[in-house]
Amino acid sequence: MKRWMVAAALGLAAAGGIVTPGTAQASSSAWYQVYQADVSGSFYQAAAISKNNIWAVGDTFTTTGKTIYQPFIRHFNGRSWQAITIPHSSGSTTDWVSASAASNVWVGGLKNRSNATSVVYRWNGARWAKIPVPAMTYLQDVVVLGPDNVWAFGDSGTVAYDIFHWNGSKWQHYLSNDIDFIPQHISASAPNNVWLSGFAYSGSKEVVAAYRWNGTAWHPVRMPHPVFDNAGPNVTAVSPSNVWIGWYDTTRSHVLHWDGHKWHTVTAVYYADPLGIVPDGKGGYWFGAQAILSGSRWTTEEVPGFTGSFGGVTRIPGTTSFLLNAGVEASGSSTVKPTIFRFNL
Repeated sequence: MKRWMVAAALGLAAAGGIVTPGTAQASSSAWYQVYQADVSGSFYQAAAISKNNIWAVGDTFTTTGKTIYQPFIRHFNGRSWQAITIPHSSGSTTDWVSASAASNVWVGGLKNRSNATSVVYRWNGARWAKIPVPAMTYLQDVVVLGPDNVWAFGDSGTVAYDIFHWNGSKWQHYLSNDIDFIPQHISASAPNNVWLSGFAYSGSKEVVAAYRWNGTAWHPVRMPHPVFDNAGPNVTAVSPSNVWIGWYDTTRSHVLHWDGHKWHTVTAVYYADPLGIVPDGKGGYWFGAQAILSGSRWTTEEVPGFTGSFGGVTRIPGTTSFLLNAGVEASGSSTVKPTIFRFNL
């Protein structure tokens, strides 16, 4: 899993000066803390199934800052956040979580080895099971659509930049090294609408590119191919006619939007994060934790001032409430603790 965290100090974290369309204003709502674990570490990702069923994962650290290879999982049951233990799981981290239902929650991380090797577990609503992963395989990003329909990308042994699909019994391989494409992020709205964003080479330059799974095969996407040279590109597939791809270059952020007919270039405000675009449930979109785009109008949202870092926004289905995973330095201490913030539109 490619983890991306933004440093936080005194509120807004600038991402480069970018011209803004419309008018930006602050909302009357705000991010507020709902949970903090009393350990040294940080939350990396959350998966919300409903307002009463939320999973969050991350890593914990020793007093010297070394990673503890023990799954760190918290589950919200509608009343409180509970520590979750996976039997016989010592020796690996938990860097990502993805779920399609209460009975299909997947978590994964890395073994404590010199070569990156993934470990994956699945919760079926009653018990945990370890999912077999091919030797020396590193699953960098995962999207779960069903118990027998899971997509990921990563490397496996001597094969780099492969796409993997779990069919309920084994992992199948796609694309492999047959194409000149480096995947960076995966997203899906349905089994026949899975998008993979990344970059390809055009001469000596790296350019934005994407592939789409239509239910039967992967196909390259016809799209603009601007030069890419920093972070991303990340993709958010809301539907076949609503797809967002965002990335950073060395000076500013960039966003492309597919409306089902053509691609549009979206001009983002400087505090909008193009790597974390999430529908807000009201026709707008979060761009990270600090900006919402509704039509052509931007709204600013300030993260509480703290020392530490925060990651992506997760919408709670059926609501206009959102979660933000973070690592926050405790008051009067240098220890960073795993923390969850919430925002209600």
